[in-house]
Amino acid sequence: MAHPVMWRGKLFFYPIGNTSAVCLTQDLCPSEKADLLLLGCGDPRHILYTVHTNSDDLQKSRKLDITCCDIEGAVIARNVILFTLLADEGAAQRLPQLWNIFFHFYLDKVSLDLLESQCRKLVELSSDLDSWNNGPYGHFLRMCTADTLTELRRLWQLYIKTTSFSPSQAKAFESAFAADVEAGRVKSRDVMTASRSAGPLSAYSFKMAAAHYNIYWKTGISSAVPKRPSDVKHANPTLAYSMAGEKFAVHYGTDPLACFHLAEGMAPAIGSSSLKAAVNVCKMQFSTWCTSVSKKLRSQSPSSLSPLIIRCFVGDALSLCQALRYFFITKSTSTPFPVAPWKHAFITLDPDAYGAMQSPAPITFNVIDTSNLLDHLGVLNILTVTVPILQRTPSATLYTEGLAGGSDPAGTLLHILCADIATLGLLLGLIPASFISQFTTRSNLHDVMIRMLQQDAPQNHERIAWKLIGGAEKLVTDLDCPIDMAPEQLAGVLFNIYLNMFSHENVVRKMAMARQAGASGQPFQLSGIVHYHRRSFAELLGVVKRRVITEWETVMNMIHSKIQNDRTLLMGMNYYQDLCCQLHLLGIFNVHWMSLKEVQELHRIEKPVFLRDWNVLPQTAFVVLVVPRDRLRPLLPELDDAGTPVLQCDVRGTATANTFSSIHTVFGIVNVSGKGDAKTVSIEKDATGRHGTSPLVVWFRLPSVALMNERRLMVGLSVLSTPATNSLALTLGLYLSIFRADLDDEKFVHILRQRPDAGLESAEEKYTQTNDLRVKTTGACPFVTLDKEYQKPLSFTTRVDIVEPEMKASLTSGATPLVNQVSMHSIAIALGDHALQVPFPLPIDVKKIKLRIARKSLYIEVILPLQLALGGTDLMDIFPVIPHGGDLALWNMHRVNLDRCVPFDIANKKALDWINPHVSLMMSERERSAPQGMMSGSTLLDVKRTLHSIFGCASGMENGKPPLSYGLRNGDEIFVMFYITDLRFDLGSHTIVADAWVMPSSPTAEKLEAFHKAAVHMKPGEMNMAGVNDEERKAWMHLLVAATERCRTWEHRTNCEYRVQGVIPLTLEPDESPICSCGAGVGSEAFVKKYPKLRSLAPWVTRAAISPLFALSYLENIRNPEGGPESVKTPAPVVRDTSVQVCATCGRGSGSGSLLVCGRCKDVRYCSESCQRKDWKEHKKRCGLV
Repeated sequence: MAHPVMWRGKLFFYPIGNTSAVCLTQDLCPSEKADLLLLGCGDPRHILYTVHTNSDDLQKSRKLDITCCDIEGAVIARNVILFTLLADEGAAQRLPQLWNIFFHFYLDKVSLDLLESQCRKLVELSSDLDSWNNGPYGHFLRMCTADTLTELRRLWQLYIKTTSFSPSQAKAFESAFAADVEAGRVKSRDVMTASRSAGPLSAYSFKMAAAHYNIYWKTGISSAVPKRPSDVKHANPTLAYSMAGEKFAVHYGTDPLACFHLAEGMAPAIGSSSLKAAVNVCKMQFSTWCTSVSKKLRSQSPSSLSPLIIRCFVGDALSLCQALRYFFITKSTSTPFPVAPWKHAFITLDPDAYGAMQSPAPITFNVIDTSNLLDHLGVLNILTVTVPILQRTPSATLYTEGLAGGSDPAGTLLHILCADIATLGLLLGLIPASFISQFTTRSNLHDVMIRMLQQDAPQNHERIAWKLIGGAEKLVTDLDCPIDMAPEQLAGVLFNIYLNMFSHENVVRKMAMARQAGASGQPFQLSGIVHYHRRSFAELLGVVKRRVITEWETVMNMIHSKIQNDRTLLMGMNYYQDLCCQLHLLGIFNVHWMSLKEVQELHRIEKPVFLRDWNVLPQTAFVVLVVPRDRLRPLLPELDDAGTPVLQCDVRGTATANTFSSIHTVFGIVNVSGKGDAKTVSIEKDATGRHGTSPLVVWFRLPSVALMNERRLMVGLSVLSTPATNSLALTLGLYLSIFRADLDDEKFVHILRQRPDAGLESAEEKYTQTNDLRVKTTGACPFVTLDKEYQKPLSFTTRVDIVEPEMKASLTSGATPLVNQVSMHSIAIALGDHALQVPFPLPIDVKKIKLRIARKSLYIEVILPLQLALGGTDLMDIFPVIPHGGDLALWNMHRVNLDRCVPFDIANKKALDWINPHVSLMMSERERSAPQGMMSGSTLLDVKRTLHSIFGCASGMENGKPPLSYGLRNGDEIFVMFYITDLRFDLGSHTIVADAWVMPSSPTAEKLEAFHKAAVHMKPGEMNMAGVNDEERKAWMHLLVAATERCRTWEHRTNCEYRVQGVIPLTLEPDESPICSCGAGVGSEAFVKKYPKLRSLAPWVTRAAISPLFALSYLENIRNPEGGPESVKTPAPVVRDTSVQVCATCGRGSGSGSLLVCGRCKDVRYCSESCQRKDWKEHKKRCGLV
């Protein structure tokens, strides 16, 4: 497995989520079928919310195929109960009981009876896969494996069993349940888990969240009343069984309110919003979402293809991804990947669901959501296994989510990636979309605010959307986007990653960090969490090998030499044989001493005792170690207290010591048959696991050479040494050994040619061959040059062959190519009247381009530095919209269903004091220190400042009553008008969005006539005008396309200007429209209702979703950490353009009469004294400085 095996001490059950629901399809095109993979899926809140947001307009017909994976069977068992109840007739009447069953610790009799009857029904239908698939739920609810169905059935039977307990059994069950609930409740401090779900209003929900937590854990129900009704007295059996055993083990931070969107119930009633209202809003959201799912499930009959298919898998996320990749290549449903750690079964996919049906289960996905598994499995492990099964489309997205601790969110991602973000993106082919654009439309900055208010805030929530590198460039057709790199540079960067992955072995570095922290007076704590072993590194190399064009054998020889000579990892060479073994097994690299010839020669010379009777000598062998229960039992308390220590095996002699970290564990009885190389082992698994009496069986693979080095060897199971496990040394000894036996002691040790229960042939060899598959290239790959430390990419080099005859003639005649940058990622090389466009996977800087021209060979070599610095001055298309299969994909702005976004009232200004801090957090600390005025030096910052002004005016927080319209002016030309009908919550992304109608300028008589008709009815002060420079205007032209596309409810016509002209945006000129006309006037009834006197504009306006563009907390500081939230500075309002004769307040020109001039600065003009008074509060701050 790609992750180390950890001892399972105290386990927690997570029956419901600890973050609010998100829409899983928000980065897909509206017409795109959604093939979703949810790893660590948890409860179904994301599915419920996604179905709800996809239940109207274009998304209504979208097919949703969702594969749900969770290692906790009880999570999936509960989810299936909910979905099947929603599919049954009368679901709407049972919604209160569904809430109780899913969220409450204790149930009333009606809810308990409903749960019992549904479980009995499910047990009856689940005798085998055929029975399930042919039952009433099989058309929309599928099981990926037979083992999954078996595990779910076992749990449903346990739930039923509790209803038939004898009086004494029932009393004992209820008493133990109540005791566990009381023991689990946090009593030492306020728990405000749910406050995060209030998003921008989090700071106002602390008391409410803490109050609800206390009531929930004291009464066992979600309520505003601190007393449980007398009829709610039955323990909820779905919370009494989990991987932790037959007991209540729900995590102490659990709170139902955390799953929902509290902001809906809090604004605009800040300060007066009650706990009762918050609970009711959550119940209302649950009911609404469930109703949408129920309608979708019941819209199709069991005999037809369901518009919503949910597939269930109980097991390890990493294993499932590898099994799906294995099936994709081999077409075999029997795979060599274990279901989960501590499980003996291997994944066998349902043959009927994978490949044989008319609509087979997806094995690649355009959405992969990994929940917060990076905190539990390591982000590199997740990227390694998900990249191969992510569909190669510009909209395909991988989501990672972290709840990281630590005092500084900035730099956290860089630390856990073990490499520079851009460098790793080039190596793996996947990169955070926000990293390229330097902003995100999803806000996690309420967490930043919480950390400002609470210095001991334990977590920072960071959700990141990863996309295929190069996907933001319209010209890139090969989204595998392979690269070329010099062997020494690739070896250097991979070795740096190796050192960072195993930095826990660098004792000198850890001691230095501790000394540095002590000198500065800062607390320092060494983490005992380890996510990687040598198999993890080998798996990562496998992905890099398939992507990077280079001399791979040379690269691996260099890495091999660096590892052998390394002295920074104190125990590095102890894992040398383990690493070489894993590299061999995955087809990555073969060291000479593991070759079959060398092994046979050593065997002939040494005649090792352990392989004496073997006729066929393999390069690797399996060692099975049986750890007696009586040796393990006394150690259980100390192992449990150590948390989740990593287990590993070692083979030691008098002169050698080799550690092997890729191990498998299971409790059971070993049965042996055969001898020598024909020896096999089968294991009878003990279902009671650690609570049973069977021994612990451990096996691992090692090079056969490791068994020939010495005459007497011992094999042992031990604990990896970390700061958290140091205390075990008193009991386990220096090597932290749990058990050790002589290698030739067949009572405890068995040496095999194949793994236990595999027979003499194994699917694993077939998997080794699949790892040698390389990405196919369709043209020249960019050559990447790194810096001297092999950390950051500096430049791309590519060769452009000139094949067009006229361009050939120009080149041979001595013409100098002209190069222009046409997008962030591409350039155009012009020769004569013809040009070639050349794309690159990351943003480039054409100002520093170098050309090498081969006139005889007819090619041009282009060398371009990368442009990745924060606050780049000339980012061109930072809002890419990419054609995709007849639709349009967005790169870095998520889609919103504006009609599902809840509007909030802006009448009560006192209740809106959260808006300015929220919108102000668009700016990082770096951006706040930039000069104010028209030229900040950063186009993105200029756009942010204009957005800040728009939201300030639209909420009425800047100038009182919101203006009727907003105009952006470049020079003396207004290039776009905005009309905002509502401010709404984008609840799933914890931000707000302006429901706007935009009218770009275009020289049509009809539009001008319509505008003049509307202008007659407009009063002074009803128009807000802001001036922008040329670069910001161009950025807005791109932004308008993305803003209208992201909320689109209509289909692009066959004669859409985007299609006909083949360019997006249509223009960057200020007097023409950058957006197509397909959406003009569509749905404008809402616009007319809000602004009846602007009716004449209705045919010309297009709906748009305008939202803040937030700074990235994983890249830079959002504010000065020495201040508090109250010190978050408000950026100065945008300086209005005064180069033309217009009123600085309402934007009216001088056509109706002369304008008044400010008597102090003599520069700013007004149409009336009234407008001057309105603007004075803001103007006086800069009067004389304009």
